[in-house]
Formats: sequence, C-alpha cells, structure tokens
Amino acid sequence: MSVMTSLQARDRLDDNRGGELKATTTVLLILATIFVALRFWARSYTAGRYGKDDWMMVVALVVVFALGAINHAEIAHGLGRHVDTLPTGDVITFFKCLLAHECIYITAVLFVKLSVLQMYLRIFGFASRGFKIAAIIIAGANIAWWISIFAVCIFQCNPIRKAWLPWVEGTCINLKASFIGNAIPNILTDVVMLCMPLRQVLKMRLPLAQKLSVCFTFLLGGFVLFASIYRFTTLMQFDTRDTTWTLATACTWCVVEGACGVIGGCLPILRPLMLKVSHQFGNLTSGEAAQSGDKSLPPEVVTIGRAEDMALREERELQGLKKQGGNCKPPTAIITSTSLSKETGPRAPGSKNEFLPSAGTRATVQNDMGITIQQTGLKKENGSVA
Repeated sequence: MSVMTSLQARDRLDDNRGGELKATTTVLLILATIFVALRFWARSYTAGRYGKDDWMMVVALVVVFALGAINHAEIAHGLGRHVDTLPTGDVITFFKCLLAHECIYITAVLFVKLSVLQMYLRIFGFASRGFKIAAIIIAGANIAWWISIFAVCIFQCNPIRKAWLPWVEGTCINLKASFIGNAIPNILTDVVMLCMPLRQVLKMRLPLAQKLSVCFTFLLGGFVLFASIYRFTTLMQFDTRDTTWTLATACTWCVVEGACGVIGGCLPILRPLMLKVSHQFGNLTSGEAAQSGDKSLPPEVVTIGRAEDMALREERELQGLKKQGGNCKPPTAIITSTSLSKETGPRAPGSKNEFLPSAGTRATVQNDMGITIQQTGLKKENGSVA
C-alpha cells in the first residue's frame, strides 16, 4: 500500500499543465486581436474617425500581449508544475516573472477600463452632466487602485529581492491577502461600469425592442466580470509552499480577463457594423431592392466623427445616382452626438449652431452604436432656434 501511495505521489509531482495554459493564453490573445481589428474596420466602414477610446484600446491590447508573453515565460520556468520538481534557477526566474506579471496585469486592466469609460463618454456624455462626473470619478478610482496595487507589488518584500529569493532573510506581506485585496476593488468597478450605460439606455425614448437590443450588447461585455470573479475564486487555491502549481490557473486567467476586457470593450462599437451587414443581407435575401424602382439612399449607420465628412459622402452618392438617371430622394439626416451632417429643412437664420435642425424640421440622430433618436428643432420666445 505504501508503494502504491509513493507511486501516486510521484505521478502527481510529475503533473504538467503547461500545454493547456499555453493554448488558453494564445487563443485569447488571437481573439482579442481579431476584435480590435474589427473595431477599427467598423470605424472606417461607417465613415467615422478614430477616437481616444480606440487608441487607448490598442494600448490595452499591447499590454495584454505583454501579459501573455510573461505568462508564457512563467510556463517555461515552471508555472503549471510542482515547485519541488524545478531547479533553483527556474524558481528564481519564475518569481521574477511573477512580480512583473502582477504589475503588467493591473496596467492592462487599467487601460481597458479607461478605454471603456472614454467610449461611454462618446456615446452618452452629451446626455447628462452627471454621467460625465460619474465616469470621471470611476476613472479616478481606477487610477488610484492602479497606483496603490503597483506600489504593493514592488514593495511586497523587504528587501525587494526577497520577492524572487524566498530564502533571503527579510519579511514579506501576506501574498494571498494581497491578491484578494487586489481583486475585490477590481470586481466592484466592473459591476459599476457594467451598470452605467444600462441606465442611460433605459432613459432614452426608444422602442422597447431597440432598448433591449442595446442593453444586451452592453451586457455581453459582462463576461469580463465573470472572468474577474472566476479568477478571484482560483486565488483561494494559492499555497506559498507550491506557488508554481497553485497559481497556474490564476495567472492564466489574468490573461483571460485582460483579453475578455478588450473583447467586451469592442462589442458596442461593432453594433452599427452588425446592423449594417444584417440590413444589407436582408435586402439581398428578400429581393426588395431588385423589385423596387426607388433608388433612394437608406439612412447610414455611423460612428462618431466629423459630420461634414458624412455630408460630403452623401452628396457624392446623390450626384452619382443622378448621373445614372435614378429617382433620388434626399438622405435622412445623420448626426453624431453633437452635430448634424445633413438637414431635412433650411437652417434657421441666426442659429448659433449651423448643424442644429431648423424650427419645425426633424432629424434622425444616430450615435456611436447606431441608436436612432428623432430630434425636432424648437423655437425660443424670440423665434430663434433653440
């Protein structure tokens, strides 16, 4: 019996999860890259300009790739294997990588969240001053979280080198408690940020079906919250006596969480592209375009950008159709969250904003997500356009 127990113990010591950890890391990095590429394609396809949130998401993707590279280095030096089977050199290198892993992970999370908050401001910032203030407060909380956790990571041991040389004399903080303290504020801000856009969407004067569709798009980004919570549960398995084995899942799920954050942050931006593609596919399958002699232009689904660029594009399309002898109708007015690209009526004289609809005219407002809102020009008491 003792021989069997000894053999089983030896088999457990020889366990190696490196293959599955590498595969998980690589697949998530590829998926994150695909979604960022689709995000930029959606921007260019809908004639919108790239915004700060787009470039910040690129930075987040680069940091997530750095996190993935560190995770691969950790796997090469023992992550997913029992520490008793590793040579001393691998153990030292692993702990150095682990220190870098902690710092890069929180940096990736920070940039993902700042990008998402910037996107929220582009989509909803015009609607409420309170929403802007809330977004700034959440951004400040995330930056403060990053600074504090970064300092804890660097100075977790005294002397600092004890973090990768455990046998050196000195003291270290409770690493498990540190990981848990890192995760809880991260999860709380995830919950708050997931709820922020839902309230704004529900306040909009939209058909119920469209509200539910937009809310669902934002909720799809909630799987990063699931990743955060699951990573938190894996931290409970951490044991300092076998760090390379007990932290294997948690370290890899740091990459999963970062990649899921990038993917979730891109989904709302892809909605206009999905609507446009589904609309065109529906026209092809129904054959309505072939049966109808009306060649009027459908409303464009746009992302944020210069309204003038959209107007010039529409004008060129109209001129091209007129040369073909088609029966053209003026396109529906398209605006961003702050400006009109085309009007359905004449501009009001003396209007402060030349892109606001004139009194008595209606315009179709579409923001970054293709959310359509009807806006009517209003009159002040003196007769000017509000």
